[in-house]
Amino acid sequence: MSEKFIPEHIDPFRYAEQSLCLKGAVNIAEMQRLSATTVCASGDTVAVDLQFGVDEQGITFLKGRLATKLTLQCQRCMELYSYEIISDFVLGIVDTLDEANALPEGYEPALAKEGSLALRELIEDEIILNLPIIPRHEPEDCKVKIPLIDSGWEQGKGENPFRVLESLKHKQR
Repeated sequence: MSEKFIPEHIDPFRYAEQSLCLKGAVNIAEMQRLSATTVCASGDTVAVDLQFGVDEQGITFLKGRLATKLTLQCQRCMELYSYEIISDFVLGIVDTLDEANALPEGYEPALAKEGSLALRELIEDEIILNLPIIPRHEPEDCKVKIPLIDSGWEQGKGENPFRVLESLKHKQR
């Protein structure tokens, strides 16, 4: 089954006036910023579902959902692992920064440049926002095992490491 690919640029205001929906895919290899942080196979795509409209306040919006599986490199053991992203987002489409600042809560701004919205960049931004700060396996799945440090203090057995600070507090009086 061949996937329908999402256009790179659209007129979001025209799409919103007609309440259009776009369903399809975006090729990850075409996303330069994202492919620099992931291990990308040639056929990797992001499934995208976008709905355009105008709400009761007159705000042009884009409701979207994306889903993908990325291959990242664990920074603990340096092995590759699969990381799934499923993200729902709601964007208010604006022409100016003043309009972006005036958007009500619940809308993130998407700036249309000269009446055009770069969908691939927008989707790439959304994926990057959902990447882990430090890519790594879950501790139980990682080859590098990190020992748990048990000071005993949490259970009331060990000495309180903050006792020194308490003694300094009393000396200042």
